[in-house]
Amino acid sequence: MSRFAFYQEVRVARPSAENAAFADHIGAIIGATAGDDAPIGYALALPGHDQVLLCLESELEPTGRQFRREDFYDDSRRIRIRVDERGRGHPLG
Repeated sequence: MSRFAFYQEVRVARPSAENAAFADHIGAIIGATAGDDAPIGYALALPGHDQVLLCLESELEPTGRQFRREDFYDDSRRIRIRVDERGRGHPLG
């Protein structure tokens, strides 16, 4: 069972060696792994960074703040795609 919810704000409190440069950074959960026997991993959106940081659950602690999906994604800019018989996508409208 996952300890953190999507769009929950977390702090990188106990970073692994590869995430040491991100100690005490604050980000929001925008993705999660779900393996049967593997530890749960989370993708974090970090303010001021263009890339996503991947952390294990044990590296993170909650801040108590919860964001909404709309804080990260603009659903008003959706497009529709039609896939043809050859598997190619074509924008509609």
